[in-house]
Amino acid sequence: MARISVKKNRSSTQVLKTLRILLQGNFTMQELISKLNAGEPSPTFNNSIISKYINTCRYVGIDIPKIHNRYFVTNLPFSFELTGNDIGILEVLHNIVRQDMSSKCNKIFESFLDKISRFSNKKIARVEKETYQTAIEFFELALAEKRKIRLMYKNKNIMDCIPLGIVEDKNKTYFHIIYNDKEKMIDSSRISGIQVLSEKYVYNHNEQVVLFELKKPLAQRYNLRENEHLMKHYDGKSIIVSNHGESKEILFSRLLRYDDKCEIINPKSYREDMKQLISSILNNYGEQ
Repeated sequence: MARISVKKNRSSTQVLKTLRILLQGNFTMQELISKLNAGEPSPTFNNSIISKYINTCRYVGIDIPKIHNRYFVTNLPFSFELTGNDIGILEVLHNIVRQDMSSKCNKIFESFLDKISRFSNKKIARVEKETYQTAIEFFELALAEKRKIRLMYKNKNIMDCIPLGIVEDKNKTYFHIIYNDKEKMIDSSRISGIQVLSEKYVYNHNEQVVLFELKKPLAQRYNLRENEHLMKHYDGKSIIVSNHGESKEILFSRLLRYDDKCEIINPKSYREDMKQLISSILNNYGEQ
């Protein structure tokens, strides 16, 4: 049988080598240089060359965002899409392996899941002007599918949490999440990347009702929010307002601006938390 002559294009081969390494993990540029040169007779890969090869991958439709100085492969034209049902089956199998099989089997299955993850379209986006809408859509997707998210902070911290919603306040956008069983409002400007995780969550949201009293002259000009009702009309001295389901952080931030013209009545835990917050503020300014 005649042997077919094939002309190799070195640059094309090196692009594929770079993509192969990128599919093995999320690496920094220095780590990529080290891994790629390890298979060469002499060092041939450097920052400039690898950047060129990564941009070539991007040009043909492979998404490779850089977050925390690491490169992530988040979309492949030849990848497969995992449905919610697919992920559910994998989660069941994962639980069975963890509970009933050896540590060696656990490692093999973990490796199998990692390979599946790398060849599926992972939902990862940078949180910046150009990709901001995509990041918001990923957050809303996680919320709709009841999946946890990973927030990657600009200071390199990483937080796996439960999404609750997106809040606009004072021309800023906040990710409303639960982390370590506590609700938090995370300013989107602090976040560099967001990832939708495969792990699902169960969360029963219990809307907290807060009663607070506003004294004159604020009581006379206060405008109720959509989630508020008047429990006591103005009697010449004050009004009492019921607030339903507003994030504690945002509510406290607003009520603090009302100074001594506002007092939380219920729940008692909110009263104590507000006292501690005020005490902490006074200590910071040396006024106690």
